[in-house]
Amino acid sequence: MLNVTKQQISNIESGKSKLTAEQKEILIKNFGDILQSQMNESTPDPKDCITVDYYPEVYGSCGSGTLVVSEQKELIQVPKKFFTAFSPVKKYSVVKAKGESMKPTLLPDDKLIIEHWNGEQIIDNEIYIFCYKDEIFVKRLIKNIDEIIILSDNDEAVYRPRFIEKEETNNILIIGRIVGLMREF
Repeated sequence: MLNVTKQQISNIESGKSKLTAEQKEILIKNFGDILQSQMNESTPDPKDCITVDYYPEVYGSCGSGTLVVSEQKELIQVPKKFFTAFSPVKKYSVVKAKGESMKPTLLPDDKLIIEHWNGEQIIDNEIYIFCYKDEIFVKRLIKNIDEIIILSDNDEAVYRPRFIEKEETNNILIIGRIVGLMREF
């Protein structure tokens, strides 16, 4: 119907490319009623949402690191269903993912829900957002006695594990744990 290959659909789903205006019109023409009913069903009840800070210009790097150029924020409503863990006593915020090192778990432009860290013990193999040497990263962390292991989900060789030795662990500032995500299709 859209006259595209499976690879092009995959690129659209992963955010590498976008639908054209003509393709959007075709989808609306053929599936408009279904899409509209899904949009109406997916409009969450405000009592089922959490208000969080969203930083639209802050990116958690699923790659080689990003710098924060603006900490401007806005308040958004996030449906509770997007949280894998929620506590009313915790603080939450949302940033976007950038890069491919955490694929397939996290995709570029996914909105990451962060549970802010208060010095708790690192939960091994959970995904964290952290600052290391003034750059922001999103990776899996494992804490050993004398080091922190940083892992990517992408199997490509370029994303090999990194090790931060005990004397360098003071240079890591853990911002929080990723406890949910919002993905646009």
